[in-house]
Order: sequence, then structure tokens, then C-alpha cells
Amino acid sequence: MSSADTHSHSHDGAGQSVDSHGKNRHGGHSHGVFGHNHGAAGRPGIPAKSIKRGLIAGIALNLLIVVAEVVAGIMADSLGLLSDAMHNFTDMAALGITWFAIEQARKPPTASKTFGFHRTGILTALINSLAMVAVTLWIFYEAYQRFLDPQPVGGAIVMITATLALCANLGIIGVLRNRSSGDINIRSAILHLLGDAAASAAVVVAGLIILVTGWYVIDPLISVGLGLAILWGAWQIIRETLEIFLESSPRAIDVDLLVGEMKEEDGVLDIHDIHVWTLGSEIYALSCHVVVEDVMISESSRILADLKKMLVRDFGIVHSTLEFESEPCDVSGPYCNIKHNQ
Repeated sequence: MSSADTHSHSHDGAGQSVDSHGKNRHGGHSHGVFGHNHGAAGRPGIPAKSIKRGLIAGIALNLLIVVAEVVAGIMADSLGLLSDAMHNFTDMAALGITWFAIEQARKPPTASKTFGFHRTGILTALINSLAMVAVTLWIFYEAYQRFLDPQPVGGAIVMITATLALCANLGIIGVLRNRSSGDINIRSAILHLLGDAAASAAVVVAGLIILVTGWYVIDPLISVGLGLAILWGAWQIIRETLEIFLESSPRAIDVDLLVGEMKEEDGVLDIHDIHVWTLGSEIYALSCHVVVEDVMISESSRILADLKKMLVRDFGIVHSTLEFESEPCDVSGPYCNIKHNQ
């Protein structure tokens, strides 16, 4: 392999820029080639301004829903309506976090934040979910009190307000669907809003039952059901954010399969010291050592470009750092046991 440094620039099939740098290595790794790929925060083909307008419209409309349901819930003394307001608030917060994460991801990295600000939205999501757990526990307490002593509930107010909330949620879904362009974060927000619409429909039914039968116990029953839905959603977010902060491998990526596909690339002999983690919402990163024959730098650059193209195409990994070597480390298996210095 030549000792000259090289820098090649190419584009893969996914439209990502691929850089490769060739350098000689001394010591434990010989003849290494370093490759580094930078993934954009956004996704090709998605109109960012249109997405932002859709998100802002959704947040504003959801805020109106929350305020209307809180006011009506207090007037009607309906815990179910207040619970639905809280359920809508969680989705308003989810839309806000999505917008906030997009804005933060646009900020450039700095010397103190070399990975940028992608995890700001993850931290905000964790705080929001913990707050929702606390509020849900309060809903459960109030529901228990109403089971013991059922309170009269204004069924007509409950029905009218929940119907308006249902229509508003369907309207937000329509707005976001027209602007999603396949973006996974927007699709996730739409799923949340569909859950909201279903919850509002359940509250409409509860209001009808109260009007027809006067069975007020249905109100705390509905609130408990909505509270359980909020808890489930909050737990999913809490677990996912904790996994991200613990640098766990993304759930969407089968690392064993990834290693197998990397080994199948032409010119790759082995893979080890691999690390896969999540930088931010759906933004994955990878680093590893790649064992190759002692070949010319021009040939290693071809292998590098093929690997990066495959990582983007098959696994959505847009930020990868690959170290090439012809003399592998004394490591058993693809995973490195990192130890503290004693």
C-alpha cells in the first residue's frame, strides 16, 4: 500500500457524500485507512418549510383542543374530558418536540458539542414523558375518588367538546399527511394523533351514555382507560430515550445482520470493534475496524465507498467512521470489551 495520503469524494446511491482518507498507521494497527461519512440532519426530498408549517399548525390547533377540553371538563365536572385533554397535550408536546428536534439538528457542531445538538429533542422527550407519568397518577387518584363517590357530569358538554376535539384531530392528521413526504417522525406523530382521535371518540360515547342512562361511573372508567394509554406511550418513550442515552444499539438495526452484510462486501476479510448508536431521532452512527488485504489505497477507497453505500441503503446509517487495517487486533468476535484504565 502506498504511504501517500489520499482524499476521495464520491456520492452513493442514497445521495450521501462519501469521504475517504488514506493514512499510514504505526504501532498496533498497520496500513490503516480512515473513512468518514457525514449524514445530513434532514432527509432528501422533504420540504422542510412545509413540514415546519404543518407542525406549527398542528401544535396551535392541539393547544386550542387542550384549552377547550380543560375549560369544558371543569364546567362539566368530567374527569374523562380532563383526561382526554391531557392525552391531547401529550401529542401536542410530541409535535413540539419533533419541531424542536428538527430546529436543533440544524445547528452546526461546535468544539464542545462535536456531535451537534441532535439529542436535545431526546432529552426534552424524556422530561415530558416523566411529567406525563406524574399527571396520569393524579388522574388515577381522582378516578378512584369518583368510583367511591360518583359525581354528576354534564353529558351534553362532554359530547360537544369531545366531538370538536375529534374533528380537530382529524384535521391535523390531514394537514400533516399532505406534508409528511414519508418522514418517519411525522408518520409517528400522525399515529399519536390517530390515538387521540380514538380517545376523543371514546369520550363522545361516554357523554352519550351519561345523557341516556345517567351512569356517571363511565366518566372515571374512561379516564382510567385514557390514563393507561398515556402511561403506555410514556413508558415507550422513556425506555427508548434511556436506551439512546446508554448508547444501546438502535432497535431498528440488527447488528449481527449488519456485521454479516459488511463481511460479504468484496474485499472485506473481517469486522471487529463495532459500535452502533443513535445520535438523535432516527439518526444512526457507526464506527468499526475493517480488516482488508494489504492493497493499494485506490482499492481500499473503492471498498470504503461500497461499505458506506450499503450502510446508508440497507440500514439508514448516515454517519459512519471506518478504520481499515491489514493486521487485525487481538479481538475475539466483532464486539470490543472496553475496560477502564487501572
